[in-house]
Amino acid sequence: MTLEANPTDCTDDLLAAWRAAGVNRGSIGVQSLSPRELVVLGRDHRFGDGRAAVERAIAAGLATSADFILGVPGGGAAAPGAELATDHLSVYELTIEDRTAFGQRVRDGRLVPLPDDALAELYVATHDRLTAAGYEHYEISSYARPGKRARHNALYWRGAAFLGLGVGAASLELAADGSGRRATNPRSAAAYLADPGTPAEVVDSAPAELAADRAWLGLRTSDGVAEADLAAAPGLAEALVVERLAERKAGRICPTLRGFLMADRIAARVVEGWNARLYRSG
Repeated sequence: MTLEANPTDCTDDLLAAWRAAGVNRGSIGVQSLSPRELVVLGRDHRFGDGRAAVERAIAAGLATSADFILGVPGGGAAAPGAELATDHLSVYELTIEDRTAFGQRVRDGRLVPLPDDALAELYVATHDRLTAAGYEHYEISSYARPGKRARHNALYWRGAAFLGLGVGAASLELAADGSGRRATNPRSAAAYLADPGTPAEVVDSAPAELAADRAWLGLRTSDGVAEADLAAAPGLAEALVVERLAERKAGRICPTLRGFLMADRIAARVVEGWNARLYRSG
């Protein structure tokens, strides 16, 4: 059972309470070890809080992952997290949505996002530094010490059923015929607490849609997918290999680092291939 927490939440008392409740893994939103980057990100913790939270969580007996944001405007070029004692790191590229405070700052010219080339260079530098430090880059944004991959994250990438608890959390239920139902909890704490058992949004998915999801999600991991699982998109596996976006390994199509960098493009091609097949069969 993984619990997501901010560094300021990781007090000794709360850590002990989480352990007593059965939580055995913590995912801590460190985001950055740079004071300047934390200010830009608007975080409520400061320099030193992230490292201290990770150390307290480990001391409390939690398997611990630290989350970082890559590509903070005006930030440093150093890859994050290698100096922490944690066995798992999640390094997410900063995403700026239009309808957010960050989006408004970009429109006002108060925040200038990094250009794509700079982000790509920072992504590769992070990969190089963390793999040199002994981490396995096993998913587009995930790094782990040997044998320490995140088991619950793997459920998402394999298209398995999972249960999300809390405000804004998502779940996936699967049926015997291969179809599924995705449910998302209310994003308002007041609405969630008023009726915790009622999702705000429910979306039903057909078997073919879930199969496409499993394919493009699998291609975001170093294990890739079985080549046979891409049969619904004829020619795609060969094209990915020819373009050096993936390589063949024991009957599987596994993304290269270049493939990680172009994961969204690969996902779009997978979905297009599936949709074309459905159109032909329809």
